[in-house]
Amino acid sequence: MNLKRKSYSPKGREVLPAGGNFVDRRDRTWENQGWWFGVGKEILSALSLLGVAAVWGATFYFVREALQDIAPFHFLFYRFMVASVFLLPWAVKTRLSRIPKALLHGSAAGLLLFGGYAFQTVGLQYTSASKAAFITGLSVVMVPFLEAAAKRKAPPIRILVATSLAAAGLGLLSLQGSLNLSYGDRLVFLCALCFAGHVVVIDRVTHLHGSTALALVQLVTVTLLSASFLPWEPSRVVWSARALEALVVTSVLATSAAYLIQVRAQRYLSASAAAVILTTEPVFGALVAFLFGGEVLGPRQILGCALILGGMVGAQERRPQPEGFTGGTQRGYP
Repeated sequence: MNLKRKSYSPKGREVLPAGGNFVDRRDRTWENQGWWFGVGKEILSALSLLGVAAVWGATFYFVREALQDIAPFHFLFYRFMVASVFLLPWAVKTRLSRIPKALLHGSAAGLLLFGGYAFQTVGLQYTSASKAAFITGLSVVMVPFLEAAAKRKAPPIRILVATSLAAAGLGLLSLQGSLNLSYGDRLVFLCALCFAGHVVVIDRVTHLHGSTALALVQLVTVTLLSASFLPWEPSRVVWSARALEALVVTSVLATSAAYLIQVRAQRYLSASAAAVILTTEPVFGALVAFLFGGEVLGPRQILGCALILGGMVGAQERRPQPEGFTGGTQRGYP
């Protein structure tokens, strides 16, 4: 009897011929389907992360309007609280028992995520929005070196060139006036470091946990940390129409959906490639401002956008997967 041609599996599951991992037949998440309408996993992941950057860039206008009615940490608290509640039913559907296993890694990622938002929020009070946007975007340069330190391996030349192009594009798109570093600039630099660390942490742990559980723990962590800052911030909350609109849009699209997609997409993209893709956020922000805000894009801004997009294309690569990786976690879970 040739046992190699037979595979025995629990009910409702099948064994992949090459890997031997169990994959739930009922799992229809896009990353487990191999090819989707002829599109490879890496390309689909890159396009999904590009969509996240587009949402973040487009919602900058909503956040700016909402902060006129709601204090920054109050808005951050409500945004991530609503996002956590919105994501909870999916966590229950994909096994609530997985959440405790993701507590350590999810909390670490959530701490870095909160640090990024907190340093950026405070830093914006002491520096210009254009300089803050550029310094925040410098996380794309930090990621390859943090990733290299984590993997103890030098970053490829192609990645260094791509990140340099993206950083130069950010400078052309965002910087205006003096380049002197102020107190606010230094705070925003810490923000960029936190965001870079967040991308690298997700890169290291995304294969170890379910996507929904890992995303939910991050959101809850940011919610709790934001709540701890509320007593120190003046309670300025006006529930205007624009504030409610911003809360719904940012919590559902720019938080729940965005961070869930990021966790899943980074299974197929290196941290450096993901960081370069996310630098397109100001490109979409500038496009929205041009289309709906009446702002003008000059040759300098257009060149900056082109450099960022060039860096994004240059950073793409086929990421090698761990042995036996089936598209879910290493245990075959979504």
